[in-house]
Amino acid sequence: MSKWDDSSLSPHQQAAVHRAAAELLNKAEAWDRFPTPVSDLLQAANLSLAPVSAFDPGVIERYARQLSGVAQRFLKSAVDKVLGILDVFGNVVHVDPTVSKEKQNFLKLHETGHSELPHQRGIFRWIQDCKQTLDPDTSDLFEREANNFASIVLFQDSRFATITADSAFGIKVPLNVGRRFGASAYASIREYVRKSDRACAVVVLEPPQICPQNGFNARLRRFDLSPEFARRFGGLQLPNDITAASKLAEFIPVAGKRMSLPGTLPLADRNSVLHEFIAEGFCTPYNVFILLQARSTLNKTIVAFTDGISAPSV
Repeated sequence: MSKWDDSSLSPHQQAAVHRAAAELLNKAEAWDRFPTPVSDLLQAANLSLAPVSAFDPGVIERYARQLSGVAQRFLKSAVDKVLGILDVFGNVVHVDPTVSKEKQNFLKLHETGHSELPHQRGIFRWIQDCKQTLDPDTSDLFEREANNFASIVLFQDSRFATITADSAFGIKVPLNVGRRFGASAYASIREYVRKSDRACAVVVLEPPQICPQNGFNARLRRFDLSPEFARRFGGLQLPNDITAASKLAEFIPVAGKRMSLPGTLPLADRNSVLHEFIAEGFCTPYNVFILLQARSTLNKTIVAFTDGISAPSV
């Protein structure tokens, strides 16, 4: 499992999550309602949104004053890393109000997943009753399950994929359709790739930082592959930093631009046979996305960038 992986599940786990997500969509009568009615979904799950979020600076400050100096620093550091909280006993969801409305939608459904997946809710209740902590491996699995639950509900299972499949492939498609569902660019582009029947991938970078040695560095955040890309090429191998010397740098929008023009990348397989990929970039204040699409039908080969980026065969 990649260190960037936040969603892989076994078929059995995926089936359980899908069943719970579909049941909630049915209960809320949310199918084909746009944007996806998150408030109705929370109500159908017997959850409410906290009137005053635990992330409110005033709430945090009042609570922090009751703690020692070390505990205060720990609390504030922890809050900076968490964007959503489920109060299992109060049936209340807290989300960070400073993030975008679209991001809040995903966070609300993520926390709803913790509540709607029966095995999770039961364990969370037991843990809180016994004042225990969740095993790190179990915690990681629960987060991946909640991420999948949120995606299935927000994008109404296959509805998003069906709509996007009707358009020519390109990065503007998930951005436009994602807004219709009330989803962020980040969630929409990743969903687009993961549900595509094409051989495609998206590389997600942090915003580039000026670096005297390399011109700039854009830290790799994660990547997502379509099933067809994974079947043909396996997983991507990428450096931790994309610099101005990288072939991918051409597709990082600069000078205030939000999109790069589509271009081609000739990628060589292990037999030095070149294949053509189409690439285009899009940026937000928080991320850079580079969408890659195989132009032609490819065999199971190693696709290698000359600057250290490769896709090994499975």
